Amino acid sequence: MLVQLLAIQIVTFIAIIFLLRFLFSRHLKVALDRLNTLHEENLAKEEELNEELKRAKEESQAEIEKGKEEAEVIIEDSKKEATRIRLTLEEEAKAQAAKIVAMGKVDAEKMKESVSRDIQGQSVELASRMISELLIEADKVALQYQFANEIIAEIARLPKEQFNVQAKDIKVTSSYPLLDRQRDELQKVLGEKLEGAFKIKEQIDPKLIGGLILDIGGMVIDGTLKNKLQRIIPYLK
Repeated sequence: MLVQLLAIQIVTFIAIIFLLRFLFSRHLKVALDRLNTLHEENLAKEEELNEELKRAKEESQAEIEKGKEEAEVIIEDSKKEATRIRLTLEEEAKAQAAKIVAMGKVDAEKMKESVSRDIQGQSVELASRMISELLIEADKVALQYQFANEIIAEIARLPKEQFNVQAKDIKVTSSYPLLDRQRDELQKVLGEKLEGAFKIKEQIDPKLIGGLILDIGGMVIDGTLKNKLQRIIPYLK
């Protein structure tokens, strides 16, 4: 009886062990399959992630290369623009310098002309005073009549078209009174040049030294010694 009971217990224990082993083996297989599935999924996800990382890296590298190219283009354009601006500024500077030089030349020429005029004016005044001091009264009278004859002859040679003026009174300024024949000759010559009647009005100015000045309705004819000197002195340089 005891042996049978022991045998039954042993058989029962073995059966429990086999049952447990079967159950454990089944659960273990399911667990392993689940683990394999998860591992494969993880591998797939890892591969997908790696692909995403690779694609992101390639896109990032492409963007970097694109940025480099754009930066190179911008730098090149900047260099060209800087060169253009530099050349423009150089041209403007050259033009400005040339303008300044030209203005300087013009100013220098104006100053030269002004100084020359001043010198000529002083020379004329000095020459006039010297002639006035050196000539005796008879010489001054003779010089006056000679200049008067010359200016009357010069007026006679001028074309009538040049006397396009209206004058009732003709002002004649001289250092000495005109001779009667000079006055008549001047009246005749002016009568041939002017339209209408007119009257000659004389006045004396001893400072003229020699010659005379005619004011014909605003048209001035200067036949004085001073005017002749002003014409001659520039050619004496």
